[in-house]
Amino acid sequence: MCGIAGTTESIHHKSVVAMLRALAHRGPDHTGIWTDADRKITLGCVRLATTDPSNGADQPLISSDGRFVLAFNGYIAGHRRLIAELAHQGQIVSSQNDAELVLAVMARSIIKGTSPACALAKLSGQYAFALWDNLQGSLWLARDPLGIKPLYVFSHSTGQISFASEMTAFSELGTLTRDQAIKPHYLAHLFVPAPKTGVLGVTQLPPGMLLRMQNGKTVSDLIAHPAKSVKHGGDQKVSPERLRSAVRQSVADAMDADCAIGTLVSGGLDSAGVAALACDIARERGQSPPVAFVMGFDDPAYDESVAATNLCQYLGQSLHVVKAPASSDEIHQELCDALDHVGGPFANPSIVLLNRLSQTVSAHAKVCLSGDGGDELFGGYPRYRAGRLYDSFWRHVPKPVRHLTTKLCGYEKHHKAHRFLAGASEGGDHALVLWNNRCVIAECNALLSVPETLTRFGLPVSDTMMMFDRDVTLPGNQLVMSDRCGMAFGLEYRLPILGHDVVRLAASVPAARHLMRGPKTLWRQAISSDLPQWHVRNPKMGFNPPVAMWLSGVARYRWGSDDDILDAIFEELAISRDVKDAYWQRAISGKDLDMARSVWALMVWKIWQERGGSSIGSDIGNAADAP
Repeated sequence: MCGIAGTTESIHHKSVVAMLRALAHRGPDHTGIWTDADRKITLGCVRLATTDPSNGADQPLISSDGRFVLAFNGYIAGHRRLIAELAHQGQIVSSQNDAELVLAVMARSIIKGTSPACALAKLSGQYAFALWDNLQGSLWLARDPLGIKPLYVFSHSTGQISFASEMTAFSELGTLTRDQAIKPHYLAHLFVPAPKTGVLGVTQLPPGMLLRMQNGKTVSDLIAHPAKSVKHGGDQKVSPERLRSAVRQSVADAMDADCAIGTLVSGGLDSAGVAALACDIARERGQSPPVAFVMGFDDPAYDESVAATNLCQYLGQSLHVVKAPASSDEIHQELCDALDHVGGPFANPSIVLLNRLSQTVSAHAKVCLSGDGGDELFGGYPRYRAGRLYDSFWRHVPKPVRHLTTKLCGYEKHHKAHRFLAGASEGGDHALVLWNNRCVIAECNALLSVPETLTRFGLPVSDTMMMFDRDVTLPGNQLVMSDRCGMAFGLEYRLPILGHDVVRLAASVPAARHLMRGPKTLWRQAISSDLPQWHVRNPKMGFNPPVAMWLSGVARYRWGSDDDILDAIFEELAISRDVKDAYWQRAISGKDLDMARSVWALMVWKIWQERGGSSIGSDIGNAADAP
């Protein structure tokens, strides 16, 4: 796992050195840079040596014939097996690193004239890379189809580009300007959905995007998402045993690293299931179980450390309990640090927790296994059950009755029920948009970005919502947190539940079966034999902080009085002082989580605006007008 950067703009070739310094936290083990003889391209990489720590695996990698040069950030499942197959076929292989495999796969595909996107689709893992073809003078940029690893592109007014693993690297090219137009989308999602970023002139490659740039022309292709290679809902007979086998193999592949490995644990099923399988695999290999980590809270309503302690005793793992930040100044500082890592507005408050947790994990391990993706693939969120209720019953109720019921159920006293009824009052598309829009303040005019492909096929609402989270929310939210917070401290989170075989199996099962006996029916059945039953029965808590209390504390720490808080947070909303106060009181009451999250997002937007410069440097001055 690494950080990469580069440019095709001649005046910025020397700036790549500074860009790599800005990314040094992602790869503290080695820094490498390469420029072609004609100065058409400069590629750089800062390396975190998790597989094959030898100097022969340092990057950028150059093919044996000198034609191809690769800067790679990522991890490929089963890479040693695949490299051995290449060597058996006569391929010259100089290392056992994941990057070596990707270099060989891309080179072979380009030379043979076959589709690189199809070749990459056969690789399960998490990656982003830049590949230069010296012979054709072409640059290839790619991001994995699940969107686990990031890649950003800065478009210069000259038609040239710079690229990097994090937006902060572009600050070395000049001062960046915020994109105010993304606010409605940011408020709806609590993040900025790709390809937008929150910075003018900078785009993020969408998941699965493969770009080829040559002679001023850009051609794009898509690396197939593993879920889209199966017929949705076409295999209701996927057995728990088959799913467990796929997950176990994915965990085993993720544990193939030449460094210390840890696992996250919790009171839930996702990280716990991964940790249980990891312990079993470690013992099978004659190794000690990996060390475990959990976030601890003083408030038992949020604390999972007791459940994690009991689980780790059962699994034979040593456990580190990392204390969650409690004081307002601590929370504020962690939030500001996390926003710097992201480089744009990001309003999931859990990023504060993961930022703190990752600091401790990185002191003990370079690789940490996480349960990210379990909720999205297997139906863990309550809104999926709301969708199931709509699909099976509520959509059959006459529309006038649905409208009347919504009016009778006031938001003030029954906001959860009202939100369900308001979404279900119209058709399925309306329910999808309203239930997934995280902003409940009407005056914000929050706008959800829903891919047309999700609403084209007339699937049940519950299925469509799970697909929406898998394709949009997961890469824009949870995976942003795991990458930025982990790599900020030289830590690689690996996500076995997002192994391609696991994703295919999950996608082939309809939501109705995932939700048949409550949330995560299939996943629960698959993993329950590896966990004690008292843990399997634990209620879902989630990796969430007390948002209302944090909101009140951070806002008062930053701005002081109520008047100053309202002026700062609601500055851009044309609403009266009384309305502002009403929203604020509801947000900090602890009784309206939706309002608390909405106001938290407004607060983060304001903090993001107040941090950093606002003018554009002269050398990149027309970035916003670039093609």
